[in-house]
Amino acid sequence: MAITQRNLVEYHGISVCQYENLPNFNQVIKDFTFCVPTQKPDIEQVVKVWARPCIVQQKVIQTPRGTSIEGQHVTGYKLMIAGDINYKVEYVALEATQSMHTAHTVIPFCGYIVLPEKFNPNSIITANVLVEDIHTEQLDSRCVYNNITMMLTADLC
Repeated sequence: MAITQRNLVEYHGISVCQYENLPNFNQVIKDFTFCVPTQKPDIEQVVKVWARPCIVQQKVIQTPRGTSIEGQHVTGYKLMIAGDINYKVEYVALEATQSMHTAHTVIPFCGYIVLPEKFNPNSIITANVLVEDIHTEQLDSRCVYNNITMMLTADLC
């Protein structure tokens, strides 16, 4: 995991892995607004953001076969993946002392990977999720907008 800094915000959890020629993958974008709990002070400035996704469930489902008007080829099988993003934000409080505070939550996500045309339903599948990018924008003194771009991958044995 890398630490990336943009616009005075430090982002933790972005993958540094460079993948090439992955046959089984899909991109998932999760955007959400996070508001600090009422017992926390207002936000003056977001300082750090952490995002750590984990897969909690995966399931192979059968689908129709064919090609959509947009050109997506559906093979008859998809791997459905559900997970959680453990999200935390650290910020400077909007008060005279300018103390540091953190707030956290768990954000669910769901996505799928179209499996190969010659997929064997008895295959062992290892799914993985990587954070490709995080973008955070402070909306007001209580809430921040977040966009987390993730890649789902599946190794078939």
